[in-house]
Amino acid sequence: MNKRNFFLAVTAASALALSACAGTATSESDEQAASSELQSVPGFDAETKTITVGSMVPVSGIWEGARANIYGQEAYFHRATQPGGPLEGFTVEVKNYDTEYNPSVAVPLYNSSKNEVLMYSMVLGSGVNKALHQQYVTDNMLAVAASTESESLRDPNMLSAGPLYGTYVASGMEYMASEKNHDESVFCALVQDDHLGEQVQDGFEFATEQLGLEIGVIANFPLANADFTPQVSQMKQANCDVVVIGGAGSVLQNAAVKAVALNFEPEWLAPNFAYNEQIATGPAAEHIKENALFLLTGTEWGDQSVEGQARMEEDLAAVAPNEDPVANAYQSGYINAVITTKVIEKGIEAGDLSRESLLQIAESELGTIDDQGLSGGDITFGSSLDERMPNSIISLFQVSDESPTGLVLHEKYYESQVAEDYNVETMSQY
Repeated sequence: MNKRNFFLAVTAASALALSACAGTATSESDEQAASSELQSVPGFDAETKTITVGSMVPVSGIWEGARANIYGQEAYFHRATQPGGPLEGFTVEVKNYDTEYNPSVAVPLYNSSKNEVLMYSMVLGSGVNKALHQQYVTDNMLAVAASTESESLRDPNMLSAGPLYGTYVASGMEYMASEKNHDESVFCALVQDDHLGEQVQDGFEFATEQLGLEIGVIANFPLANADFTPQVSQMKQANCDVVVIGGAGSVLQNAAVKAVALNFEPEWLAPNFAYNEQIATGPAAEHIKENALFLLTGTEWGDQSVEGQARMEEDLAAVAPNEDPVANAYQSGYINAVITTKVIEKGIEAGDLSRESLLQIAESELGTIDDQGLSGGDITFGSSLDERMPNSIISLFQVSDESPTGLVLHEKYYESQVAEDYNVETMSQY
């Protein structure tokens, strides 16, 4: 099946839908017999044993590379539906709706799609999830978020995996201070004016206080900002040695372009959401290669020593053989599908795939899920909402055009005490 032909218009609002058969097992197993009692519900056809999950990932314009999140989901669902897999005997279809990373686009897309899907296996972006949250509650909808925020981690209508946005930052700052001799340096932040930016700033301020670091300036910018001249000038004036990026997409590249023009040479710390496909070859690539470290989870492409990475690459080859590797997004999609599969598997075992059943399972029956070395440690959901905890293990990457993803491993599985402390203090509020 040619993945490049999956995208098609699904609504008048120009949504893009990606419907892909993730795998259909043909053996007559005991699991299939048990599933015969399941009743059809929105997103599940009991007669054909077809499960449809929704995905709200931006894939147009500058967000085209985010399609890797969808292929990552498809890859794991392919494995899950093979003989011996947890969803053997079922077919999983993923429908993606292009939100354009815009809450005002996402809301009508959700309303037009919610009765077509069993649950949402991926909703990308803190702003989008925040805009949809009340509707999740009203509709008894379960969504697996591709954003990890403190206030949503213990939300009964949402599941997520990985470090908090602030945890990435706190971990990276401890690494710079203790491993890169920046304990006497000036730390600054470049933060976008939205909820994601607030979360980054929270981690930044926590880490600077815990580590006794000097803050130069926190420079803010509006969403969709293209010219970073004022912010870069402000940071240069503040003698910033290390700049933490608190914006998604091409923010690092755009800021680096201005930094080069203004002879400003800080070291940059960029969390996972600041990565894009052109990071190693686009604007200011040479400056970024020399001065930037990316904060992600997992390991680099081709690392067969990590079982989850090896499996993911094998599964991606089966569902999207013509796609070039893209860092991080495959992992996010893959792990979201692992979580989604666990929920659905338990629903099948209970003989009930209703929304109410899935919410109950998500709240109390998931326990601990093996992250397979991809998302910063085992995923702790526990048996109640107050047992959920974010991960804290990150890996640091350098930009390189010699890697198929544009990133090569700099430090694998770095464990930060400041990040662990941040998690404990932050989650104690919920």
